[in-house]
This record gives sequence, structure tokens and C-alpha cells, in this order.
Amino acid sequence: MTGRHLIRNGWTRVKEFAPAAMAAALMYGGIHQIFSVLKQVLGIGIMRLINTATEKIFPGYYLPRYGAIPWPMFARVAAVGVIIAAVGMFIGLWVQARSGTNPQHSQPKQNPRRSEG
Repeated sequence: MTGRHLIRNGWTRVKEFAPAAMAAALMYGGIHQIFSVLKQVLGIGIMRLINTATEKIFPGYYLPRYGAIPWPMFARVAAVGVIIAAVGMFIGLWVQARSGTNPQHSQPKQNPRRSEG
């Protein structure tokens, strides 16, 4: 095989699979961003619960107070994650429609060597 043949064959594979890889990466990135925001919010909530329980059990023991949870910031970051995941899903649907196959309605191929009856 020559170098040009390998480059041409590789480029056709890149054009075929790049949109699907981009869709998967965008969906993964969006879901990761949403989970990281949820992890931060849950961590802050658990720390507040522990501080409140400690203050109730030990009234003279004062822990440092934390401010309010910055909900607008977390909401914006989570919204961006939802948008990124949705764009990835739309790209995935576009790739699926472009391929012309629908795995839900595809018929299994029959083995021609297998005789029926």
C-alpha cells in the first residue's frame, strides 16, 4: 500500500466516524458537567447538615459558618452542561439519520448456508 492510499482510506474513515465521536464526547462532557455541579451542591448540603447536627449536640462548640449556596452560579453551569449534552444528542440523531439505518427496525441477516425446513 502506498502512503496516498493510506491517507485517502484514513480520511474517509475520519469523515465517517468523526461526527459520531464528537456526539459521544459532547454527551459525555455535558453529563460530566451536570454531575460535577450536583456533587458540589450535595457536598455543601452535607457539610451544612453536619454543622447543624454538631451545633445541636454540642451547643458551646462553634463551627465556622458558611454563606449561602450560590444557586445562580450552579444553575448556569448545570444549564451549560444540559445544552452541551443536548447538542451531542442532536448530532448523534443527525448521524443516525444520515447513516440511513435504524437499529430498532433492522432485520437480522439470515445465514444463506442454513437450510430451512
